[in-house]
Amino acid sequence: MDTERPDAAAGRSGSGWNRMVALHKEQLRAAIGEAAVQIAAEQGLAGTTMSKIAERAGVSRATAYNYFKDVEHVLLSVVSDEVDRFYGQLRERLDGVHGPRARLEAFLTAHLEYFARPERRSGALQLQALGISPSIRERMAAHTDRLRALLSEVLENGRAEGVFDERVSPGRHAELLMHLLSAARGQVLKGDVPVATLAADLLLLVESGLCQDGSSGAAGRGRA
Repeated sequence: MDTERPDAAAGRSGSGWNRMVALHKEQLRAAIGEAAVQIAAEQGLAGTTMSKIAERAGVSRATAYNYFKDVEHVLLSVVSDEVDRFYGQLRERLDGVHGPRARLEAFLTAHLEYFARPERRSGALQLQALGISPSIRERMAAHTDRLRALLSEVLENGRAEGVFDERVSPGRHAELLMHLLSAARGQVLKGDVPVATLAADLLLLVESGLCQDGSSGAAGRGRA
């Protein structure tokens, strides 16, 4: 009967322990982030302290500081994690859509739908109301670079396929479209206009500038 070498068994045991430790750390990190968002929503940034966050998360103040430098860095981490999750969902959604126009529509609609969710709407409004320092706000904005790059990819493919105008500059126009999305997001947060209506309005506006003559609107749908 074969017997397992002690070093092999120890290796597997150590690997399992490392996974448990990593999972525990991730759970603590998430709990601290969730606590920070809750307190900031209730009391504002000025009323949010690491001590309060630690108490709400059920950890010691020292543990909270082991994970994060200060309150703003906790919120920065929350935004970073959320953008990463959204990017993965968006990439998967675009992979299931064919044609530049359809992919552009999916990109725009996904953003608006995301902020239309009640939990996202309240979270975004809370973040806007917080007095985040310019440096942290800039770092939060930097996390959208991956989203802008994905949009640039959609525009570049559309130009290469002749659906979008050859004068389209993928990088520059992607940045402009992200600003348009930001403005539309403001209307979503107000809740005055249905997402489907906003998405259609935004797509109509965008297509009038991006698409080749005769390829926007109903005619363009055949080419998408």
